[in-house]
Amino acid sequence: MTPMKNREVFLKDPLDPKNQLANQGIAEVADPRTDQELRTLRYELETFVCEGQYARGLERILSSYLDHLDREEQPAVWVSGFYGSGKSHLVKMLRFLWTDFRFPDGATARGIAPLPEDIQALLKELSVQGKRLGGPYAAGGKLDSGAGESLRLALLGIVCRSAGLPMDYAAARFVLFLRKNGYLDEVRRLVEQQGRSFERELHDLYVSPVLARALLEVDPTFAPDETGVRAQIKAQFPRPAEISEADMIAVLEDVLAPEGKFPCTLIVLDEVQQYVGDSSDRAYKLQQVAEECSKHFGARLLFVGTGQTAITGTPQLQKLQARFQLAIELSDQDVDTVVRKIVLQKRPDKEPVLRELLEECSGEISRHLVGTKLEPRPEDDEVLV
Repeated sequence: MTPMKNREVFLKDPLDPKNQLANQGIAEVADPRTDQELRTLRYELETFVCEGQYARGLERILSSYLDHLDREEQPAVWVSGFYGSGKSHLVKMLRFLWTDFRFPDGATARGIAPLPEDIQALLKELSVQGKRLGGPYAAGGKLDSGAGESLRLALLGIVCRSAGLPMDYAAARFVLFLRKNGYLDEVRRLVEQQGRSFERELHDLYVSPVLARALLEVDPTFAPDETGVRAQIKAQFPRPAEISEADMIAVLEDVLAPEGKFPCTLIVLDEVQQYVGDSSDRAYKLQQVAEECSKHFGARLLFVGTGQTAITGTPQLQKLQARFQLAIELSDQDVDTVVRKIVLQKRPDKEPVLRELLEECSGEISRHLVGTKLEPRPEDDEVLV
């Protein structure tokens, strides 16, 4: 038998830099912003093992959404599983398959992900309904993304970021104002003409002379001078610690339905349990905000939350049961499948050699392992190689 190195038998060389994940395998539901994040997303889609509970989870979420489109509201989804079970990975795949995310080279999420036919059919139906109702839209992130104790502001930050807007409430409203009045492109051009980044100037919204001059040039009636422009911006676009339900709904409409047609919208809230913790107040606010949004936008809006335990697992999570009615639970069985198919899968030409070697040594291996937790079992034969 020709000697081999371990790395030579794997379908994916574990030492090849192309097979190293930039995020160390920790899924981030938020939108990719860098080339590295795009490469990671592409790898995750290409290697998505849509089987077992992952496939059943996607099927139940998509079927439930489509079945409830003609009803008053959507039942929110709760995805649970122990740390490392792949719940964030599952909702991340859902988030990008929902909109059929397009990469810079033209490849699409649904085109590169190996999906079962029934999942493909459901996603196709989602696209059909999306065209009829204003298109599919998806946003995702964590609620602790810098909005203090205001759940409404945290939610708006997630939605705005996914729409390419600033997460900061004041800056997002300022950009929406520019867009609504047809000023955005020209103000951006004038700012960049001064050698500045438009996004960076938004961080200095109230004091940026470059932004003030650009806005004054585009709309001389906004204020009498630059000082007046900065004062007007601060007065019109404040940074509150909390906002009302009406203000939240108004911004969501401006972001998602500028033409008045609200799309088929998915909002993924990752690590909700970690955010809620032992706080009854946070649990109540989450339920309140989900109800406010669902009642206003109806069955076109779907919330998906994640946590390590089932929705009945803690007293605080139990308070969310009435809203998060569809439960998806993941287990280690699906993790084993992913590991075998993505990490441990062997090259086809090496499998016979490995099988022969294992059969030759099976007696000696069994003799050493009998009576231990690794004791050989007949069902091991199917996956031993």
